[in-house]
Order: sequence, then C-alpha cells, then structure tokens
Amino acid sequence: MASSLAPPLPADLFHLLSTELAHRLDFATLFNCVASSKYLGNAGSVSALYRISLGDQSPSRSSVMDNLSPAESDIALMRWSILWRTVILSALGKTMYPYCRHLRSLDLRDFSALLDRLDETRSRKVAKQFFASHLSGFHHVSQTTGKYRATRLNSEKILAEVGDIITQQAPLLEGIAEPSTSDVLSSTLPAWAPRLTHLHELELWDGKALEDEDLRKLLHTHCPKLNKLRIYLSSGSDPDKAVAAFVSGMPQDALRSFEIVGGCSIGPATCLAINGHGRSLTSLKLALDENGILALGLLQGCTQLQTLHVSTPQVTAMRPSVDLKAIHNDVYLEIVDWLRQCAQLTEIFFNDVVSAPDLLLPVLLNGDVKLRTLGIKAKEGSMYQAKDQHDFHSALSTQSSLKHLDICADPDIMTRDDIEIVLNSLCHLTELQTLQLFRISHYFSDEHIKLLAQHLPRLDALYIGGYGITDDVWSAVGTLKYLKSITFAGITAFTSDGILSFIEKLGEGNTGLVLSIEMADPDTMIPEEVQETLRGALASSVNGRFEYQPSRDPNVPEFDGSDSD
Repeated sequence: MASSLAPPLPADLFHLLSTELAHRLDFATLFNCVASSKYLGNAGSVSALYRISLGDQSPSRSSVMDNLSPAESDIALMRWSILWRTVILSALGKTMYPYCRHLRSLDLRDFSALLDRLDETRSRKVAKQFFASHLSGFHHVSQTTGKYRATRLNSEKILAEVGDIITQQAPLLEGIAEPSTSDVLSSTLPAWAPRLTHLHELELWDGKALEDEDLRKLLHTHCPKLNKLRIYLSSGSDPDKAVAAFVSGMPQDALRSFEIVGGCSIGPATCLAINGHGRSLTSLKLALDENGILALGLLQGCTQLQTLHVSTPQVTAMRPSVDLKAIHNDVYLEIVDWLRQCAQLTEIFFNDVVSAPDLLLPVLLNGDVKLRTLGIKAKEGSMYQAKDQHDFHSALSTQSSLKHLDICADPDIMTRDDIEIVLNSLCHLTELQTLQLFRISHYFSDEHIKLLAQHLPRLDALYIGGYGITDDVWSAVGTLKYLKSITFAGITAFTSDGILSFIEKLGEGNTGLVLSIEMADPDTMIPEEVQETLRGALASSVNGRFEYQPSRDPNVPEFDGSDSD
C-alpha cells in the first residue's frame, strides 16, 4: 500500500524560511521548529536561532538587560550563560545537535562581557552552573593584588581556550571579534588562522596583532575571503606601517569595508594601501589625527563608496580642528576632488571636522548622489560657524532623498537671513524621518518649529533648540503622526494644558513616544505633581515617557549677589 504521507519540503526552502524568521527575530517559532523535528533543525532552524541569540540580540549588544529588576537581571544572565555553555558543549561533542558547526560569528566581546558578569559576587551561583561538569576544565582563576586580595576569573585564558576549541569545530565561521578586555587574538590567531578559511570579517580591539609579519602571511594565505576589517585602537610601535602592510598584502579590490574606530594613528601608508581596493570598497569609517586627515587626498581611487565616516576624536577646545580650506588648501582641493567623484554615496558623517561643510558641498551638488543619511557632529573647537556657510545650507535642499539629518554648528551672530536659508532648505527635505539640530537651532522661534512640522510630515525623531518656545508649537507638532521622539533643547515656556492638548492628538503611530523638555523656563515651571499627571497621561495614551527639567535650578538665584562689586 502506497504511503499517503507527502514528501518533506526541500531543505533549501526551510533555510529560506529560517532566514526570514531570524530577520523577524521570531525566536519562539524557530525554537518550535528545532524542538519538533531534527530535519527542520538541520535545515536552518538551529543556525537561525543562534544567529539571533548570539548576534545583535545578545545582552552585550542590545539593551535587553537595561532597567531590569535584580530578579529579571538574574534570569537574563542565566539565559545568556546557557547559550554560551551550549555552544561550548557542542564543540566538545556533548549536545544533541552540533550547534557549533552552525556558527557564523565568534564574538569574543560578547563572551568576555558574560565572563565579567559571571565574575561579580552576586552572579556566583550562575558562574558555578556555567563551569559545571564538562566545562570545569575551562574554569581558570587568578589572584588579584592589593590589600583585599580576591580570586577572579582569568578571562584571557578562558577566552583563548574556548576560542581554540570552537574554531576547531566551527568550520563555517565568517566573523570573529576581539574583546576590549584583552588582546587575545595577538597570541591565538597564528594557531586559528588556518581554520578560518571562510572568514569574511575580522574585528581587532588592538591592531598591534598586525605587526606580526608571520600572522599577516597566515591571514593572507588561509583567509582569502576576508573583506571587512575593523580596528578599535593600536598599541603597537608603528600602526600606520602595520595596517598598511596587511591591507596591501590582500588581493587587490578585495576589501569591502574598513573601519578605524580610534587611537590608531594611521596616515599616508594606510590610505595608499586602502586606495588599492578602490573598486571594491563600499564602506570607509576613519578616526584620524591631523596627519591622517591630511592623507585623505590619497584616496582618489575609492570612488565606489556608499558609506563614509570621518572623525577626529583627539580634537579638544585647546586643540581645535584644523581648517583645511584656510590652512592646507592644497590638501583641501585634493579631498574635494576625490569626494566629487564619489557618486554612490548614501551615508556620510563628519565628526569634529570644522571643514565638513566645505568638503561636503561638492557631494551635495553632485546630481548623481542620492544621500539618505548626513551628519555633522562636533564639540567645542570643531563646530563650523553657521553664518559663514550659506552655500552649504542652500545645497542641502538638493538632497531630497535624505531621511536622516544631524547638524551641529556654532549659532553665534546668526541673523534672520541666516536662519531663513537653513529653514528653506530643511523644508524641501520632505522625506526626513530623523532631524537633529544641535546648537544651530539656538535662535529658532515658535514659527520656525511650526514651519518644520508642517513641511516634514514623516518625522519620527526631532531634536531642536530655540528660545522662548511656547504652546503655540503644539498644534503643528501634534500633526506628526509617526513621531516617536521629540526633544526641546532650548528655553521653553510650556504649560500643562498645552502639553495635554498635544498628548490628546497622539495616535497609534506615536506609540512609545518620548517627550523630553530639557530647558524649561524656571519662571513658568510646571509643578512636580502636575508633571506626574502628564507622565501618566502620556503613558496611558501611547505608552510614552515624559522627561522634564529646568534650564537652571529654580531654587538658585540667577544672579548671585556675592559676584557683584
């Protein structure tokens, strides 16, 4: 008698379904797939389940453990530890499924963060369970020095041993990340590199590992698919030379993403090496000192960029950002010539670069460029003067594709005309979803804020300053049906009735809205008990949160008599 059971669906279809469920972060459905059938588990469900749990949803990368009660925090820590314990057990062959063989990323940052939590006194019970039985061999401790000597986990040794066993049993690893607590990869990568034949992404907390010529050769030989490199800092003697040697030793046009987070002191050698990947590189994020900024003109071949971030983290009020156009005009012209050719850009950020508007102007005026994200952030000493950048502000209107815009500028001596130019451009950006105006909106009025709300209907986040802002803005702001966050960073004189009228206009699209008033005029302060009423109303209406603080302590006089003559 022929069987009436339909043949199982092909495994490749279940792989597609598992990928979609992982994209939706549907942990429950994936778990049920694994629990119901070994066939489904092997057809992508297990891999997708761990991709969720040890990826962006891991407690160390998300806010899952923020604002939890002690009991809830203990439960979250237990779940976190079970995930890593299971992965390690699978590498030892002690689990039903070979979970380890499904791993695509070995995030030692996440494991290091877990060890830090397990080392806390209140986590000893979870730590004991984690290192029980088959994992007891990984329980290494060291004695601290000082008056109160204590035993602590030897995280570096644990990381090295766990990473060693996992890399032996996870042949499909595509990414590996080094923790900030240890430069463990400097000593372990020489042994691990021959196993990492599928490696695409390498994150080094300390780039000094690349000063080892033998290690560079091992990575070049055994990791031919490597195309993404991120380095947080480098304590080596010559970071520019070491990073350049590694990048230039890769196959030409292999690198797709390169990021220096800070403290690496890279310069001309690295920029020249990166230029050898000009046709493949689509994402470039560089934290540079002054010498590094001056080397940007060497990137003439990198014209396929979609994402560009440039920052100068060493800038301070005492050591301000260098004005390239005024002081290094030849370099400025080289950089402008390069950026003018980057027609694929969709995201660009400049942090603490006072020349940012001048450098960005040719990008904005390039008719082939369709930006989605643009940001200029700065601290004191690196903000550009808003009154001097009419051309840049006017050119913003040409990028109608913008969805996210952050601008920080010095508003000193801005006139009505200066403000009108900024507003006119912003009102043309009707696709904007996020608008953050730091300092540059210092002199905005009720009418300016209303105008923005009327022309930018898709806003879901707004950060804005202003002076003497009143309830008059609520009628326009209340029409923003997608708004989820609004911060008034200027002097405001709102009343409780005005805020309530805004809350009454909120709808389903405003669920979770955060209303933050950072500089309420002390002379018109809303009483604390009424603030609580507003918090309750916002929470009840859209499950939102209300934050409120004065521009100064209302109990402290604005002018202290002791300062007078």
